[in-house]
Amino acid sequence: MRIQILSLLAAVALAGCYKDKGNYDYRPVNEIVVEGGKAPEALSVLFNDSLKITPAFTQTMPGNDTSLAFEWTVFDNSPASSYTLPRSIVSTDRSLAIKVTSPIFTLGQNYRLGYKVMDKRTGLAGYHFYNLTITNKYARGWMFLEETGATGDFSMILPDGTVEHHIYSTINAGRPVSKPVKLEITPFQVTDDLSPSSRKLYMLWENGGMELDYQTLQHKFDYGYLFYLAPDVVKPAIQTWMSTSTGANLSASLGVAINNGKVHANLVGGFPGSKKWGGVLLTPEGTPNYNVAPFVAGGTTYTALVHDNTGKRFLSVTTTGLQRLPTQASSNVFDMNSTGMELVYMDSANVPRYHNAVMKDAGGVPYLLQFKAIVATGESPVLTLAKTQMNAPGILQMSAAAGSTATPHLYYATGNKVNRYETTSNTTTEQHAFPAQEQVVRMKFRREPGGTSQLAVATWNGTEGKVYFFNVSNLGDLTLTATAYGGFGKIVDMGYKVP
Repeated sequence: MRIQILSLLAAVALAGCYKDKGNYDYRPVNEIVVEGGKAPEALSVLFNDSLKITPAFTQTMPGNDTSLAFEWTVFDNSPASSYTLPRSIVSTDRSLAIKVTSPIFTLGQNYRLGYKVMDKRTGLAGYHFYNLTITNKYARGWMFLEETGATGDFSMILPDGTVEHHIYSTINAGRPVSKPVKLEITPFQVTDDLSPSSRKLYMLWENGGMELDYQTLQHKFDYGYLFYLAPDVVKPAIQTWMSTSTGANLSASLGVAINNGKVHANLVGGFPGSKKWGGVLLTPEGTPNYNVAPFVAGGTTYTALVHDNTGKRFLSVTTTGLQRLPTQASSNVFDMNSTGMELVYMDSANVPRYHNAVMKDAGGVPYLLQFKAIVATGESPVLTLAKTQMNAPGILQMSAAAGSTATPHLYYATGNKVNRYETTSNTTTEQHAFPAQEQVVRMKFRREPGGTSQLAVATWNGTEGKVYFFNVSNLGDLTLTATAYGGFGKIVDMGYKVP
């Protein structure tokens, strides 16, 4: 038996030594290599911008593209993602030409973009990959809310000086808004559990409003959804957040909305679940019979103060109602609980938590009431600071105003002129005159922490809106910068957006 096995193994070994003289038909295949087989490339693309790529590839059997199939795929490539996540096919064209926008792409996210070139005859393919990061060109810059015919829109001037018009209508096609009223940009993050913590951006118009995603500028929530019960009459004027924090790291303490002259409050923290604005706050007498001016003064001792132009008094905003200020909060300068005047304009002063209020008495005479909303430990509870009959020609007919937080000045516009009112000396000085046909419609300071002292002024000549920027000296003098920006609608509000 053993001899037989050895003989068989020897026969097999000898057979393996014979040369195979068979005649076989070997067919060459088309080998495809994309971009020379390079490693994945890094791409950075602006959200809402176009992405166009035409990769190079080689074939061992070149021919026309009819025998080839192309496929572009994308999937989440963030560190926390799973490789089992579905891939989205974004194109089947030879070259990629797509708009990087939602719902496939999310601002700030990392993606792996794949390109596949396949020979349809054999199924063999070549591949190339790109690491794609979605960035945001709208993260920082001046925003301008405009009337554009019968609708509203907003534009931006970016840090490099470029102007982007019709941003809202481009990103939110199919969601037109009517006559715009206010653009609210919070300077700090808000945790209301309606969505992840972020800064807030609200756009208000004559009979509605919405919250926009702070990063993507897309519609997020309708005005009514921001309330536990939507107001019966929608006429928004203010949608903002106040902070009692001090220093550079501010955090939201209280949301204040003014709609149809009534106040609504929103308290962050303290209880689980989403936080929304509640119903109309009542006066200390328990009635809704009041009409507050569209301004809010923030503080620490008093989180938010408003002025009732019907009752002619300041009121403290709390989540349970509007409250009278303590008697000891006033002095013989003026009575916080009975000003006897209407509030025309209010803004922060050059001392933190101090405020300047331009008032009008029954005879049409302008007064400046100065007060604070903070009482330090061991300090007198008096809030009133000064009452001055203003030497400010035309201030009650002003078309725009902006208070400086760096110097003791209030800037206001009458017609085509910008005036500077000095609160310490009660004097007014004309600072700049625009061409006669350009009327000033809005002014605002850039109040970015650590930012430059810059005043933006918007004008309107009946057909075109323009924006000018002024540098402000330590003495409050304005110097016009060289660049003027045009092509806007009628600007009704503006603010500086930071990441």
